[in-house]
Amino acid sequence: MSERLVIDCHQLWEREYRTPDGMRAVQAWLRVNGIDPNAVPAWSEMVIEDSAFGMVIRYEAYRWNADGRPFADPDNPDLVATEDRTALLVLPPQTDWVQATGGVR
Repeated sequence: MSERLVIDCHQLWEREYRTPDGMRAVQAWLRVNGIDPNAVPAWSEMVIEDSAFGMVIRYEAYRWNADGRPFADPDNPDLVATEDRTALLVLPPQTDWVQATGGVR
């Protein structure tokens, strides 16, 4: 089993929001890795792990309609719909952003 790295988005937002340029660093890291910072729910987790394609980031993202607005989850209209996505890891995160866990997802 290979090591998985987990980023708890809520904890990261809480900590980095209070530091000068902290959120800019998080947003820049997401963009470098091909992830829209506005699409990542604050309550979610991002998992960095090895795959057949190399290191990837697995994350949840809000789903948008053709007008660029989030739409309601058909199973729960009180929530915004999300989907699982994967991005290739281009730039590793700062080490203090992640928690290491054993095994694969």
